[in-house]
Amino acid sequence: MQHAIPVETLGPQGQAMADAVQACVHCGFCLPACPTYRLLGEEMDSPRGRIYLMKETLEGALPLAEAMPYIDHCLGCVGCVPACPSGVPYGDLITSFRAYVTQNDGQSSSIG
Repeated sequence: MQHAIPVETLGPQGQAMADAVQACVHCGFCLPACPTYRLLGEEMDSPRGRIYLMKETLEGALPLAEAMPYIDHCLGCVGCVPACPSGVPYGDLITSFRAYVTQNDGQSSSIG
């Protein structure tokens, strides 16, 4: 089942967040550049995994509470950005996603 990100409900950064998650081609080049992935070894603790979680959450397919532990593990070091051949603006994405979550905290168990 294909879901769509309802950008009109996500505020001023909605389209940028949607574009960023859709730009990821899931190649995995970001994984070795990510300190939390190197330490923990879990896919969802990698930029690729977090992008998947953000996409699923923004689409309303995943409860926010399930995604946030992994989102919170991101250090924001953006070591993944130069490793990404698709140019995913991960730093902007994680910052916008966290800001959106903070602004909408407590309103829903999922976004969207």
